[in-house]
Amino acid sequence: MLCITLAVLTLIAIGCSKKSESPVLQTVDIGVVELNNGVQNRVDLKNGTVCIITPRTIAGGHFMLDMQIEKSGALVASPRAEATPDQPVSISLDDFILKLTPHVK
Repeated sequence: MLCITLAVLTLIAIGCSKKSESPVLQTVDIGVVELNNGVQNRVDLKNGTVCIITPRTIAGGHFMLDMQIEKSGALVASPRAEATPDQPVSISLDDFILKLTPHVK
């Protein structure tokens, strides 16, 4: 009986210790992107995916990046990110991470 109890406890411990693996997202680094305040900028990403970035100046020398991610002409995401000029920023999307360094003209 003791052996059965130990076997059951071992199986429970093994089952509980498994960690769910999160998928590793691919990073798409588009490098330095030249932007003008309030002007849309279109960037081709990959596989028919496009990112339209519109920067808006906000307090403290920062700006807000309003983005639209389109795939095959359909809008798939509308992320926003606060950014500092000439500093890299990463935006996590459903199936990849978008990385860019915004430069304001």
